Amino acid sequence: MTPLLAVADLRTHFFTREGVVKAADGVSLTVGAGEVLGLVGESGSGKSVTGFSILGLVDPPGRIVGGSIRFADEELVGAPEEKLRRLRGRRIAMVFQDPMMTLNPVLR
Repeated sequence: MTPLLAVADLRTHFFTREGVVKAADGVSLTVGAGEVLGLVGESGSGKSVTGFSILGLVDPPGRIVGGSIRFADEELVGAPEEKLRRLRGRRIAMVFQDPMMTLNPVLR
């Protein structure tokens, strides 16, 4: 069966005055329909950058320099912002690092 989300050899780098930071370098994963994925790792290991890359939320000086992100068999790398906006929160989402602030209904 085709995975709902397939990330292959994702490379997201940040171009700074001090040089290139390879925040996500060769990340590959698949997620099937109905599955939930949790990224676990040390601080600075690229978890958030991987999630931001999948959602198309990488801000300059970062950018996806290689690899593929396919959701529902559609390529997301290089997709127009409007297409990504339609997917976010409706078909694909991310719980950010401080879930108590994000998911607390009292703070809405």
